[in-house]
Amino acid sequence: MKKLKSKQKLIHDDVKKLKKKVEDLERLEKAQESIFKISEAVHSAKSLDDLYKKIHEIIAKLMPAKENFYLALLDEGSGLLTYPYFVDQEEEPPSPQKLGRGLTEYVLRTGKTLLAPQKVFEELERKGEVVSVGPPSEDWLGAPLKIKNKTMGVLVVQSYKKGFRYTEEDKDILNFVSEQVATAISRKKSEEELSERNMLFRLVVNNSPSGIFTIDDHFKLTYLNERAAEIVGYKKEEVMGKDFRFFLDQGSKKMVTDRYQKRQRGEDVPSRYEFKVARKDGSKRLVEVVSGVFKTYSGEIQSVAHIRDITESRMMERMLKESEARYKNLVEKARIAIMIDDRDGNMKYFNDKLCEIFGYQRKELEKRNILMLVHPDDREKVMNMHKNRVSGKRVKSSYEFKGAKKDGAGIFCEVDAVILKDKDQIIGTRSYIRDITESKKNKQRIERSLKEKEVLLREIHHRVKNNMQVISSLLTLQSKDIDDEKVLDIFQESRRRIKTMAMVHEKLYRSEDLSKVDFSKYISSLTQYLFRSFGIDPEKILLKKEVEEIFLDINTAIPLGLLVNELISNSLKHGFPDNKGGEVKISMSREDKDKIKLVVSDNGVGVKNKLVFNKPSSFGLQLVKMLTEQLHGNMKVEMNEKTSFIIIFKELDYSSEL
Repeated sequence: MKKLKSKQKLIHDDVKKLKKKVEDLERLEKAQESIFKISEAVHSAKSLDDLYKKIHEIIAKLMPAKENFYLALLDEGSGLLTYPYFVDQEEEPPSPQKLGRGLTEYVLRTGKTLLAPQKVFEELERKGEVVSVGPPSEDWLGAPLKIKNKTMGVLVVQSYKKGFRYTEEDKDILNFVSEQVATAISRKKSEEELSERNMLFRLVVNNSPSGIFTIDDHFKLTYLNERAAEIVGYKKEEVMGKDFRFFLDQGSKKMVTDRYQKRQRGEDVPSRYEFKVARKDGSKRLVEVVSGVFKTYSGEIQSVAHIRDITESRMMERMLKESEARYKNLVEKARIAIMIDDRDGNMKYFNDKLCEIFGYQRKELEKRNILMLVHPDDREKVMNMHKNRVSGKRVKSSYEFKGAKKDGAGIFCEVDAVILKDKDQIIGTRSYIRDITESKKNKQRIERSLKEKEVLLREIHHRVKNNMQVISSLLTLQSKDIDDEKVLDIFQESRRRIKTMAMVHEKLYRSEDLSKVDFSKYISSLTQYLFRSFGIDPEKILLKKEVEEIFLDINTAIPLGLLVNELISNSLKHGFPDNKGGEVKISMSREDKDKIKLVVSDNGVGVKNKLVFNKPSSFGLQLVKMLTEQLHGNMKVEMNEKTSFIIIFKELDYSSEL
């Protein structure tokens, strides 16, 4: 009986062991199947997020993980622990955070799978290895995610169900599949990064302002972007797969081929060079190429090149060089000294004319200060002007100074200076200097000559006035022997006319301006003289003057003075018979820029017949008409309460008639 019981026990133990082996085999098969599914998921998953979800589903079939599962990955760049996939009954997904002392960080730190029921956690907490983070779980199981023995993250399952426990078998399975999970995540991340790089590469290449193309070791075009096709003048589909030399200009083919072959052989050739392409439309363009060599995965050597159309830029460079050469030639051969200096007045550039003006050789002036060219008397003035200008203060751009030649001789100079800027910073000035010594001397000679002529002209006017005065005096003396009233009257009128002309010359030689007579003052003097000459009582016959300040030259002043003399004399002589009183009025004003209006009127007896003025028989009125014509004027006579002579004329300009 005992033997039977012992035998039954052995059989039971064997069955139990066999059953465990079967269960272990089933677990192993499931684990292996899971590894295969995880590997497949890398290819089938559309994204990393999709892969994380598939991994969760696979792990949930191996052990209780449906409701509480997360992946924690370490971001090496920032050093933060991230949670790209997080499913939990009690907690929201954490944001990226610095490494702490939780169970996840413990596994990350140790690189070992950890089964941490409450007792294990408390022991680790007591040792200071971990601290409590988040809601306390009933059981916690985490496995490190390793790539080449480097822990990149942690895979965690946990349960909040009271009394629930993960087993050692669960720990082994999770540890078993974690390596495949790490590989899958790493591969998918690499695929996505590669895809992003490829997308970025395509975006950069396709939108590059430079043309980009690749060719194989048989000269065949394997790729070119739109800009490259545009530069060579073909559509992409017209050139892809063709020998790239077919769009080269005939003169460039040999050079480009030789360089390409040398580069393929590994010889040292310039990576940057220029050649011409012959476009589909027959035009030729100058291009610049920067190329390099790379190996494909299959070991084939290919070249990649950037191509840039430089036709216009080279043309502009050539034009700029020609312009600079012309400008430099113009500056060097200029008939004016040109100089550039810095903020301290040190000369940075000057042309040959500067050397010529100051008598120096070019080497003697290089890196010297501008004060070297300034006479000691004016150095302070020149330096103050320079300092104020480079300080941004407002100063005269043009001024004169006394220069100093190499031999010590002083010269007079005129300078025009402007500031020079670099990125809104004043760095110095550019000056244009002229030697004005001769012009200064000429000016002084002219001023002396003008002064002499002015003295001479004053003397002429004075002598003319004196000679006329002599003639007037002779007429006065002669008239004393004349008994005939009519003849005597002619003598008196002639004397007044001579006096009228003499007064113009008197006003001129006493005036500061020898070319102009202040006619308002002249009229005052003339009318006073006429009133005295005719013996008029100014209280009986009133004189009214409304004369603007008008300056006239001698060519206009003399005939106009004679005209006024005749009209005033006529009023005083004939307008007030029998000692009758009244008023004589004279006014003169500018009508516009060119015309002047003269009005002489009186309220005397007047003239009954207007024909007297239209066809004058007296010498005086004939003279008035003649003088009006001489002034290119028009005369109008108005007879109402007053008799008014209205004359409108222009100032004579004989210079335009010469």
